[in-house]
Amino acid sequence: MCILFIAIGQHSDYPLIITANRDEYFARASDPMHYWPDHPQILAGRDRQAGGTWLGVNQQGRFAAVTNYRSSTKLNSDARSRGELVTRFLNSGANRQELDEFNQFLASEHHYYNPFNLIYGDLKSLFAWSHTEANWYTLKPGFHSVSNGPIDQHWPKMSRGVEKLTGYIRASDVIEPDRLLQIMHDTTRANVSQLPETGIDTSREQQLSSIFVRGTDYGTRTTTLLLFSSNQIELTEYNYGSDGDTSCANKFIVKRAID
Repeated sequence: MCILFIAIGQHSDYPLIITANRDEYFARASDPMHYWPDHPQILAGRDRQAGGTWLGVNQQGRFAAVTNYRSSTKLNSDARSRGELVTRFLNSGANRQELDEFNQFLASEHHYYNPFNLIYGDLKSLFAWSHTEANWYTLKPGFHSVSNGPIDQHWPKMSRGVEKLTGYIRASDVIEPDRLLQIMHDTTRANVSQLPETGIDTSREQQLSSIFVRGTDYGTRTTTLLLFSSNQIELTEYNYGSDGDTSCANKFIVKRAID
């Protein structure tokens, strides 16, 4: 279970702010954020099992992130890896024709993947592919949340994160990554009566109901903070072990005049 919070057009210094937690089994090997030797324009972590990624940017200033969509429907073991969707977008060109081609690809090929939500675009336009709508659309200015169900759904963790991010950004002239990190470290769990029904048992659902998930076999593996200004992207990535402590932190500046 993963979660992203997005602020579009809500701060004068950073017209786009994205914070994200990646939750995964600790046994699934992955590499922290780096420039890929085989795709040098991509800056992202990498899943060693399938070779794709959950979140990344490229040197042209484009961004993409994917979340699994959780439901009671049985997963297809022969489906393509959803992580390749992020890689595919970050390898595509920035002109309108290539964006249209990518959207057409999603429309025609999405059924070859297990259910997913995808966020992709750049500072000018950020798009969402919604599993529930089986279509793409432009995210409007404001605050958004994406997890493992419908986009902008009022799951407790989604509503809690949006409320915290909204309050912080509206009250702050200067955005401090440490304050954003505090939001993403929230371990508050929802009451049983507030839990969504996604096809798993109640105890597991409650474990996954916090923004930051703690667990021995499964939990939050990575937090990524992205601050988009007019000419660069500031990224900070934190990786965690099964105890929830930070194992490493990496910072990057992607300098790009994003037109």
